[in-house]
Amino acid sequence: MTRKTWAFSRLITILVLGVAIAACADSGSVPPVTVASSITPSTTPYPIVATPGASTIPSPVPGAEAIELPAVVDAEPSVGAPTPIYSGPLSPPCGLLLRPLPIRMAGEPVDFEASDAAINELRQLVPAAARPALQRMLDAPDTVGLVAFQAGREAEGVYLNASVPMPLASVAKLIILVAYAEAVSAGELDSQEHIPLAELDRYYLPNFDLGAHRRAVAELRELDRVHSPDDKPTVSLDDVAWMMIRHSSNAASDYLHLRLGQRRIEETAVALGLNDSPHSHSAPCTFLGQFLMMGNHTRDGNGDQTILSGFVNGDQSGAEAYGREVAMLADAYVNQEAFREAELDWRSTTRRPTIETQRYFAGTMAPQGTAGAYAALMLRLAQNGLGNPDSSYQARRILEWTNLFAANQEIFSNIGYKNGSLPGVLTTAYYAYRWGESAPVIVILFYRDLPQQTYRQWRNELPHDELARWLLANPTAIPTLSSIMGEMFAP
Repeated sequence: MTRKTWAFSRLITILVLGVAIAACADSGSVPPVTVASSITPSTTPYPIVATPGASTIPSPVPGAEAIELPAVVDAEPSVGAPTPIYSGPLSPPCGLLLRPLPIRMAGEPVDFEASDAAINELRQLVPAAARPALQRMLDAPDTVGLVAFQAGREAEGVYLNASVPMPLASVAKLIILVAYAEAVSAGELDSQEHIPLAELDRYYLPNFDLGAHRRAVAELRELDRVHSPDDKPTVSLDDVAWMMIRHSSNAASDYLHLRLGQRRIEETAVALGLNDSPHSHSAPCTFLGQFLMMGNHTRDGNGDQTILSGFVNGDQSGAEAYGREVAMLADAYVNQEAFREAELDWRSTTRRPTIETQRYFAGTMAPQGTAGAYAALMLRLAQNGLGNPDSSYQARRILEWTNLFAANQEIFSNIGYKNGSLPGVLTTAYYAYRWGESAPVIVILFYRDLPQQTYRQWRNELPHDELARWLLANPTAIPTLSSIMGEMFAP
């Protein structure tokens, strides 16, 4: 790829970088992840038609075992006992099937005994724009999760901390996308249902998504996909899912999350095998509830982190209390106008939660998963391995929105992508088919504990994304990288 093409690609990715909050926890090296054996490589990549009304459906992967996901159940929310904050209808707590809070798992330290020759070879191997990401991997290997392989050549892949839970940021929205696609395919949701923008605004917490929601609405207006733009404007339910993936709108994500229901979201995560290793995936909670847990107008003083540590340092009952409160706070904001207005007023005049609180929250409380499990998920998506061909199509046509860019069309016939961004955390998940090849390349790259200055710089320059895209475009480099890293990080 030319320097000009890479520069254009980096600019496009900068425009879509995901949501905001905080940091990280400990990790270590583990054996290579085993990709689900029930999924076999496609004979040909399926060309997604990026048109909302497209009717072409992918064929199932030969020999693939379709997953069975739960149905959407429209249940009336229960009404809980009055609280000082909110006494209206309550959604189910976060953590019905998965732990509400991550369990801190200390991985084995990654040994660093590389020869100068190995380091120099590795530095020369990667493009200059990706070298800061490589250097961070060399300097702090226990803070990086990397899985990269081409389907059918998993034994030659790279697996660094593949089974160590790490903060996911907006990569967790892949779970909601799959649940949505299955519900649409089953006829439980109408993808063309009109959703008022005013309804989505009830889920929108300003200044905690890097402007993603407003950019999503603006682009829909430019594309003439906002209905009745001057009189109670609406968008299709399908465009709500598009907003969640294309722009990483937290409001869109949380609307779908609560529309589908907490149990459906957690059941989907379990059905996808994301928690196959015990406690390797914590419960996906609404972003709105998480941000309100970090700090809100009902708390006095500056004791946010003390309150949060009380949940983290407690027993199982403390984790369950967290799951109830994070759901209750989201309900209060969405359903009670007075609470929502008071929260917005408070946030307009305060600097809480502090960046230290945000980093603490993301490192110890925000949803976590493993690079290995998400690599298996991206492989499943790439090979049409969801519940049926239609649900695979529904998910892929949204996830492959980057097919529209010339920089991607030059190299890939299909490319699926989701990223995430929290202060101190940058995550990215890719699958791609190169032109003329029938085996997809999978790259999952999770960074945690990034110094705040480094994080801010990387959010603009995207060296981690440059590294991931280089591996996608040059899969023959993966065995070389694996061989060198094997020397560097051998136990």
